Amino acid sequence: MVAVALKCPFCGSEDVRPYGTSNGKKRYACNNPACSHKTFYAEYTYNGCKPNVKKDIIKWAADGAGIRATARELGVSPDTVIKELKKKKSR
Repeated sequence: MVAVALKCPFCGSEDVRPYGTSNGKKRYACNNPACSHKTFYAEYTYNGCKPNVKKDIIKWAADGAGIRATARELGVSPDTVIKELKKKKSR
């Protein structure tokens, strides 16, 4: 059995610790003070919940990709793409 080092999806630090469970899945917290101790899952049930997918949606929109093309390539629904774009527009 090989142990895989878990990395924080927000800052990339390997300094993470178990943070309990939620909905039967293990949660982890980042110990890096620059990351503000954010929590995350090691495995996500849906692609739209992954932090990297949310960043990719914004990147694809800035490059001029359409909503349906973005959804198809990232494996999420068009509603997820629209919802994320509305969040970024209001900030």
